[in-house]
Amino acid sequence: MKLSNLILLSIASLAFFYIQLWDPQVVTPLFVTMLIVCVIYGFYAKDINITHIAGIMLFLITIEYASFEVGLINYVIPSDDGFFQGTLIYGVQFLFNVIITLALILRVQISRLISKSKQIELTSFDGLFHWIFMYMAVVNLLALVENIIWSSGFKSWTFIYDNFEGLIYIAWAVCCGAVLTMMICSAKSNDSQEPRLS
Repeated sequence: MKLSNLILLSIASLAFFYIQLWDPQVVTPLFVTMLIVCVIYGFYAKDINITHIAGIMLFLITIEYASFEVGLINYVIPSDDGFFQGTLIYGVQFLFNVIITLALILRVQISRLISKSKQIELTSFDGLFHWIFMYMAVVNLLALVENIIWSSGFKSWTFIYDNFEGLIYIAWAVCCGAVLTMMICSAKSNDSQEPRLS
């Protein structure tokens, strides 16, 4: 099977799987686990670029996930104020996605601040991941605008709200497929660099 077909198959399978689960309590830990596996692989393969790309995503996504999971956001949200509740939730997610996007755009510079390794370089995947999180930032921004419109009395405006998980899960599936592809490409490149015994 060609690598491009494997990539498309893995992305489609993950998207279908995530959308079927449709529960952030299950899907988010699966997404985080995939990033942990990638970081561990990067350490094992001594590929600092993979380790840093996955590590940046893992670090920031874990902070975002923890802030919602431990109830940090819920402590400041009055449950009877839907406008403030939606604004804070979508606003925080938008902010985190923008931060992740910027961190991935500046990944090489951040990696050089963290490590003095000479192997830090711009990879093909550096140009991909920030687009995924930029897409998620746009989805959250649209959800935020929709929340403002909905709170203004237009109660029929719920397209993003009704499809929010699906729109985000598609991005997570693409991200997981790209992470999986990054590990496969690294493994193939490591295999081709090993000396052949005759």
